[in-house]
Parts: sequence; structure tokens; C-alpha cells
Amino acid sequence: AAATVKQVERRDKSEKPPALYDLTTLQRDANRLLGFTAQQTLDYLQNLYEKKLCTYPRTDSRYLTSDMAEGLPELVNLAANAMPFSKGIAISCDAAAVINDKKVTDHHAVIPTRNIREADLSALPVGERAILELVALRLLCAVAPPHIYAETSVTVACAGAEFTAKGRTVKQFGWRALDAAYRANMKNAEPDKDAEDKALPELTEDQTLPVAGAAVKEGKTTPPKHFTEDTLLSAMETAGAKDMPEEAERKGLGTPATRAGILEKLVSTGFLERKKSKKTVQLMPSHDAISLIIVLPEQLQSPLLTAEWEYRLGEIERGELAPEDFMAEITAMLKELVGTYQVIKGSEYLFTPPREVVGKCPRCGGEIAEMQKGFFCQDKSCKFAIWKNSKWWAAKRKQPTKAIVAALLKDGRTHVKGLYSEKSGKTYDATVVLEDTGQYVNFKLDFDRQKGGGK
Repeated sequence: AAATVKQVERRDKSEKPPALYDLTTLQRDANRLLGFTAQQTLDYLQNLYEKKLCTYPRTDSRYLTSDMAEGLPELVNLAANAMPFSKGIAISCDAAAVINDKKVTDHHAVIPTRNIREADLSALPVGERAILELVALRLLCAVAPPHIYAETSVTVACAGAEFTAKGRTVKQFGWRALDAAYRANMKNAEPDKDAEDKALPELTEDQTLPVAGAAVKEGKTTPPKHFTEDTLLSAMETAGAKDMPEEAERKGLGTPATRAGILEKLVSTGFLERKKSKKTVQLMPSHDAISLIIVLPEQLQSPLLTAEWEYRLGEIERGELAPEDFMAEITAMLKELVGTYQVIKGSEYLFTPPREVVGKCPRCGGEIAEMQKGFFCQDKSCKFAIWKNSKWWAAKRKQPTKAIVAALLKDGRTHVKGLYSEKSGKTYDATVVLEDTGQYVNFKLDFDRQKGGGK
């Protein structure tokens, strides 16, 4: 069998450079490319701002103001000279691409400052340097020429059916040359799938091609992927935006300044869990998070409520609505929710029961609670633990109970009955003494004190 080329179409296409970074797009790229959390990116950027190497971090604008146009070429050259990946690449500066006064509210896009000329960038902490490189790369890309390629579309007829194939040939690398150089400099960088060229050989209409082979492939659709910090930040930015009124001042959930904090709070309160899968870190809802969404009234789950309140606050700002009326609306809504809420059957089994506190942590003063494998300090940064199956207790064929642990935490010692002796094979009573080194939890036996405290 043979295939005949029916149609060959060639079109030049141009891909505009990306816009400059606002905080959220920088957090997304830093998560995808560097594996940073939103909070880490904000912290590194804040440090760079305090060192006067980057502009104000908490911004939702991706443009600069017209008064910055004059100094932009000089800043672009400084950024190119400071960055290792831009060597050997022609640098240009199309200021008009990044300037738009109408799209700058309180703060303009995040860019490096002229101080990068004098700064010793190698002395910066690794995280800060990585963020500065990303910000500088985006500035250089945003003012670079477009990426131009020729796209060829081919229609081939074979055995009474038509097939199409597309390929591209690069005519001008433009901003993608910088992007590719940056990725080449990175360890473990993911290849840019958009930039991979799918070249087609030169083909002409009515040309006959031999058929090398044919195959039918069976595939399965994959379910949507779990959120990463990158994709969740994007979803927060656009949450409910389609349903929100045009005049809503802020669409989505949170602001560039608060989104990282929202994610960290959900992790620290146990509603979100970070789970590493291959190279990416996925954000998974905990059992309690799913339970909370099941029992929460739908109205409180919707971003539309946020938009409605934002709109009302805007009216208060303009003097069109009295603050008391706004608070009265919220009070009425809460009364209605409480009054009409239908309790979901079995909801008492949905949540993890609160852990019972057995005493104070001798290391940090936090709370010690019983869990499946032992008694642990509830402060995540403190490593104090009394394990139920530790070798010391196992040798004495005894497990520390709630009462034993409570006494050890309160007095540092407690009388324990029925301890097993490996030498004699008999059991005995003794006082167990807790000795914490600050790194390890040790126990010793004291035979001087008899039951009842007498000697």
C-alpha cells in the first residue's frame, strides 16, 4: 500500500514572550521548576527585597509603569551580565511589551534592581539566588523578540482514509533561546515540551510515500492529577471567576500576599498533606478535610461568598453601604444557616477524635498525647517520644500505660509492678525513673524506694 500527499500547508507562527512575574506566577514557576513551596518563594523574595536586589514582592501586576521605560535597557543589560545562562545570547529590550499603566495598581511586576551590578550573588543563600535568577530570566525573556517558527500541516490519503501530521521548523529562537539556556544550566531541569521541535521532511502535493507500517493503539484516559502547589495556586487565583460579577474587585481565593499563608495554615492544621510522588510534591486532602467538606453547608464552600463580601466592602469604601447593614446581613445569613442546617447522619464518625493529653513535655512544655505507637509531643518541631514497644520496656514485658506516662511526666518517676527479670525469670516491683538527655529518652530502675514511698 502507498500513501499520497494531498495537501501541504506552511504557516509562519509567532509566540509572544511571557509577561513579567507577579507573586503568584513566580510562586507557580518556582514550585514547578525548583520544588519550592509558595511560602518559601515568598520568604526568599522578601529577603531579596530587604537586600534591595528585587522589587516589592506582594504584587498582582505583571507590568511596569511608563516612567520606568527610560531606565529599562540599562537594567536589562545589568541582569544579562549578572546571569550565567545569558552568555553568548544577543540581548534586546522591547520596553513596550512590558509597560502598561492601566494594568499596574498599587505595585508593578517583580523585577531585579540595579543593585545586582555591585552585589556578590555567589554569597547569597542558594534559595534566594535561585529566585533571583528566575526573576532575572523572566525580565530578559519578557523584553526579548518573539519566538518565530514555520508550522507545516500535511494531509495524506491512504486506503480511503485521510491522516494529518504537523511539524515545525524554528526561524527565530527569540526569547526561547534564553529559556532553553536557563534550563540547560539547571540540574534535573524538565525539558520544555512546548519548545521541542517536531520536524517534518520536505513534502510536495501528489507525492507518493511508501507505508512502513500501521498500528492501532489502545489507551486509557487518566484521571485528573492531584494538585501541586503550582496548580493549586492557579486554581485559587481563578476559583469561581466565571461565576463572579464583572465588577468584583478581586476574583478567586485570597490575594498574592495571603495565598502562601493559607496553604501553610491548612498543612499545619492537618487539613492538607504534602506527599512526594516521583519528583513532584502533591497536596492531598486529609481524612478530616474531606469530612469537613461533607458536613459544611455548600454556601460556605463557594468562592462566590468571598466575591459577594468583596463587592459589599467596595460599596462601604465608596460610602454606598453602611458597615452596620453589612454586618446585619452576615448575622442574618448565619442565623439562617444554623436554623436550617440538616445534620448529616453518622457525621460523628467522620472526624478523628481529639487526642487525650496525658501531660506536659519535659523538653518544650508542649502537650504529650497518646497515639497508636506511643506517647508523643504534639509540637511537630519537638522529637520527644515514649514508644510503647521500645526495647527497654519489651525486655521487662511491660508496656507504658497512660497512668505510668502521666506519672513519669509529672514526677519524673513512678512505681511499677510486675516487671520481668530476664535473669531469674520472675517478676518484681521497682520505681522507673525517666531520664531525658534532650536527644534521647532513657529509663532506669530505682530499687531504694519501696511501695508507699518508704525506704
